[in-house]
Amino acid sequence: MLRFVRRAYSTTVIAPPHALVFLEHRKGVLDSASLSALTAAHQLGGNVTGLVIGSEEHVQDVVGKAKKYPCLSIILFCRT
Repeated sequence: MLRFVRRAYSTTVIAPPHALVFLEHRKGVLDSASLSALTAAHQLGGNVTGLVIGSEEHVQDVVGKAKKYPCLSIILFCRT
């Protein structure tokens, strides 16, 4: 007697990754390596958070420039 066994495989939904990108800058100008990292994080398909740390005089400029990148979901900043 032959038996047919049917297996049910569970499908798991994998959430897209969440990336944190340190946005390095020099005197208010974003570093090209940071922009490359931002592009790579965006290509992963999940949410991208940008982190800016620096002096009070430069952080606001960098945050303003970072807001122009639509791939950034959240921008965190800290003034030293």
